[in-house]
Amino acid sequence: MSVWRQRLVKSLYQTRSTPESRYFQLATQSPDGSLHNRTVVCRGLDENRDALWLITDTRSQKWQDLHHNPHAAVCWYIAKTREQYRFSVRCALLTMESDETVCKQHWERLSELARAQFLWGKPGELRAHPEQALVAEQTATDKPPSQFGVVRLDISNVDYLSLKGNPQTRERYRLDGEQWQLETIIP
Repeated sequence: MSVWRQRLVKSLYQTRSTPESRYFQLATQSPDGSLHNRTVVCRGLDENRDALWLITDTRSQKWQDLHHNPHAAVCWYIAKTREQYRFSVRCALLTMESDETVCKQHWERLSELARAQFLWGKPGELRAHPEQALVAEQTATDKPPSQFGVVRLDISNVDYLSLKGNPQTRERYRLDGEQWQLETIIP
């Protein structure tokens, strides 16, 4: 396991009781060249590769951006440990058609309330009755709906910064074939 991954796993373990430690920022580029940044929930680290997982609605801007350009950037700051991880990633978009097993695994981990969000309608559209609670257009089932998507973020570069101590620690990791190359750099 790479040093940066060991650090991330340790950071997440130390902050497991802090829900916000599971959130990171994902930056994408739309087909017109504009940049979009949003906070997403980490749905896990892949056990077999250096990758993160997230879920999304395939009708969302995020999905459209990644369909157009699978390259994205992640910035993950963990306040309790005072560490920042920045990743360059290439995203694989998975649906029930392309990988039913992975989609079902992620769907089954969701609460009923989380599942209902995929049935509210198309993300970004105007609400007909904003004063009323959102209601699912259909009942959530055990099977993911067609608009349920899973994104695997394959990591190729890591910029790690620890704000603890003086001087602070900053390291850059680059994937070279199967091996991670480490450079210690000035913060």
